[in-house]
Parts: sequence; structure tokens; C-alpha cells
Amino acid sequence: MKLPKNINKLFKNLAKALIVLAIFAIFSFVLVKVKAQEALRTYTITPPSVTQKLNPGQSAEGVLKVINDTNQDLTFTTTVKDFVVEDTMGTPVLIPNNNLSNKFAASAWMEVTPSTFTVKPHQKQDLNYYLQVPITARPGGHYAAVTYSPTTGTGVSGTGATVNTQAGTLFYITVNGPITENSSITKFFVNPFQEYGPVKILTQIKNLGDLHITPKATVSISGLFYNQSKDLDTHNIFPEAARDFETTLGQTFMIGRYKAILMGSYGINNNMPLVASVYFWVFPWRMALVITLAIVALILAVLYLRKRNKRGPKEPKKTETEPVVTTPTAETEVK
Repeated sequence: MKLPKNINKLFKNLAKALIVLAIFAIFSFVLVKVKAQEALRTYTITPPSVTQKLNPGQSAEGVLKVINDTNQDLTFTTTVKDFVVEDTMGTPVLIPNNNLSNKFAASAWMEVTPSTFTVKPHQKQDLNYYLQVPITARPGGHYAAVTYSPTTGTGVSGTGATVNTQAGTLFYITVNGPITENSSITKFFVNPFQEYGPVKILTQIKNLGDLHITPKATVSISGLFYNQSKDLDTHNIFPEAARDFETTLGQTFMIGRYKAILMGSYGINNNMPLVASVYFWVFPWRMALVITLAIVALILAVLYLRKRNKRGPKEPKKTETEPVVTTPTAETEVK
């Protein structure tokens, strides 16, 4: 059935309009998504961390910077809080100020000015921090975080050290004096048997001392057909906390028994040893099973053919003629 020209033309115009609307919707979605992504990165903090080594009674000062990456004014309020690390991923967690039960606290020693400030678009703001270590401070590690909370703008986030989902600057303060340095490898694990490589080696190091540590270690595997080593990732480990590490080594095809070894050190002078080892097997048993079955089938086929050839060709069966037995008749007996 042929449609009238007017109706046919109407359908064509409607199809064109739908195509234009679809293209507009796609571009609008992409534009909104890009704007949302742009809004996620609005300000930058530098430096993300500060390390200080001081004697009891000594002071220090420095400069922090906040950079506004948006096209609007941003107003911030700064706070100084203590932080600890409680999980095995190194996540800082803010704790209440002046918590005297926390022997690692340092927030009471610090001041940051200005405490409230506004940064113009694409400009930076300098902040001055002042740190005074009490004469009675306990030797070892003390920790504080300067956080920056924007009071204007929607969906504002920052780039720096992340503390409780807030952007901030972490302070690692070492008070000189006699301290305890002690840590242990609480986990060094690899799947004892797997079919193919590479292998994942899980390491956990716990800090039992008075000061954060930054272990430097190498994980290596050695076996009959493959040897490889890789440096352990570098991370700070908070006192009384543990840190997990994951190292991937090897290749797809590995076979045999292997030994994984961790060798490293930690401490102020980097002279405290860290050593661990574990054995594991890698064997492609499915592939080996298929190859074995194929070899067995081939051997059976060869044996069958050899046995058949030894018999030679089959001879045709001979037809035997049975002897004819003649029974004497009565006439023969009379004669």
C-alpha cells in the first residue's frame, strides 16, 4: 500500500527531528558529565605531607599553599586535629583534639594562620604554620593533620592528603630521643599450589615501635625455570598499626617448586632487618593431563598396529570334503 505524499513527507520530517533530538541529548549528557567531572577537582593543597625532626622544646615553622582551580571564589576554614591509622591500608583517621590518652598526639603543638580565608579563581593562598614541641614531649612519633574545609561552592573537593574524606596536610613529627624500634612480618603468603602464573604474594608488616617506619624491601621468587624480583611498595606504617602489601611476580607459564623471599630493612638508620620466605608450586595439571592422555592413546594405537602386523594377512578357509560311506545292500550280500 502506497502512502500519500504528505504522510510520507511527515514521517521523514519526524524521523529527522528524532535524530536531531537524540544527538542533542547525547551531547547534553556528555556536557553535563564533563562539567560534573570538572567540579570534582576544584582546589589543590601543597604539600600533602610535612616531615619534621625536632628536639624537645624546639620549634619550627613553614608555609602551606591552597590553589583555587575553579572560576569562582572559594572560602576555607582550617582546623588542626590529631590523626591515627587503624586499618591495614594506611588510611588516616581524625581523632578529637587534646586527647591526652593518645600518646602520638601533636595537634596542641600547632597553629595555622589565617584560620579562615578566601581564594580568588585560579589564585593561591599561603598559610603559615608554627610548631612548638613541649620540653616534656615523649620521644618518638607524633602526628597531626591540617584540614581545609570549603564553606562555599557545591560539590567542592580537593587534591591533597585524604583524611576522613577531607583534603589536608599530614604532619609526621619525630621528637628526638631514645625510642623503641620494632616491627615484624605478620603475613607472608602465596597460594601454595596454583596452575598458572603470575603469582600474588601478600605481605603484612606490623609496626610495634614508637615511630612510623618506611620499610625498604625486595620480594623475589626463584625456581628451576624462572627467577624474578621486585621492590616492595614504599609506604609509611603508623606505630601500633599494620600495613598490607601485594606483589605480583612471574609469568603465565611456570612449572615446578618455587621459593619466595622478602629481604628488607627499616628504622631511623635503616639497619633493622626484615626477612621472610615461603615455598609454593606451580603446575599446569590440566594441560599435563591432556598431554598424558594423548601420549597413552598414541602408545596404545602403536601397540595395536604392531600386533596386527605380526599376525599377517588372514588365509582363506579351506572347504573339507566329507568321506562317502557306502552301506552294502542285500544283493551284494547274496553274491
